[in-house]
Amino acid sequence: MAAVDPHPDRNGIPPIPAPTVTDRREKFAQLLTAKVEQGYDVESQGDTEAVIVTRGRRRRFRSTEVGNRQLIGIDEEGRVTTHALERRERSA
Repeated sequence: MAAVDPHPDRNGIPPIPAPTVTDRREKFAQLLTAKVEQGYDVESQGDTEAVIVTRGRRRRFRSTEVGNRQLIGIDEEGRVTTHALERRERSA
């Protein structure tokens, strides 16, 4: 009798278990710390995602500053996700 592969869709490799919420929070905290050290500001933050902003170049004759905004996070599979968001003008 032939052996049956318990994971035929992964060539015999067992599936990787999804990370726990605690694991995702810890990984996110490390990611956010690294981004802040790189000079990003945190606009808003949740347990596993945040909106971060780079400081834009100050315009000489305007009182606004334009920065790049990104949504960063850790998804349900433990992967880092990054999405660009619309720029937002802020008053000085």
